[in-house]
Amino acid sequence: MCSDKIDEILFSGNYGKIVESDYAVLCGTAPEYAHIRAAIAASFYKEHGTKCIIASGAAVSDKSVAECSCLKKELVKLGVPESAVIEEPNAFDTIQNMTCSLTEICKRTDIMKVENITVITEPFHIKRALSLAKILLPEFIKIHGYTEGVEIQRRDWKTDERLNNCVKNEIKILKQLYEKGRIKDITI
Repeated sequence: MCSDKIDEILFSGNYGKIVESDYAVLCGTAPEYAHIRAAIAASFYKEHGTKCIIASGAAVSDKSVAECSCLKKELVKLGVPESAVIEEPNAFDTIQNMTCSLTEICKRTDIMKVENITVITEPFHIKRALSLAKILLPEFIKIHGYTEGVEIQRRDWKTDERLNNCVKNEIKILKQLYEKGRIKDITI
């Protein structure tokens, strides 16, 4: 697939608008990249996007530390109060980021009173994370996506090894989801 088509699939759309939400779900990532996603979530929090961030992620790539703990540590460093962060340590992938975060929400409130949830992640990952949230979370909840740095990742994925690998993986997974009929709003 050509890079222009990949750019169109992964890096189009407006995900920089802050919609005040009851909860934000911050998708996990390897500990060495937690600062990237935490910075996006901290910005969302500081702009009054939510009062509660669910940092989701098990010990996936580094079996000695849960991704949620790394995310929370970075969020706190960036000025988000500890009390505003819920650690969700059971999710091993994006699907589980959504389902396990839903469990955490249900532990804390009547889910029927939740109106808005915002999914927060990096630009290359926002389309899949948002699509899965819309499939897996209750349909009466409005689901929003938020990210920052789209133009930077659009430019850098072609030369940055980490981003290049992530982008190729996203396209592969989105293609599988599309071919299985799980997602319809993204054409691969």
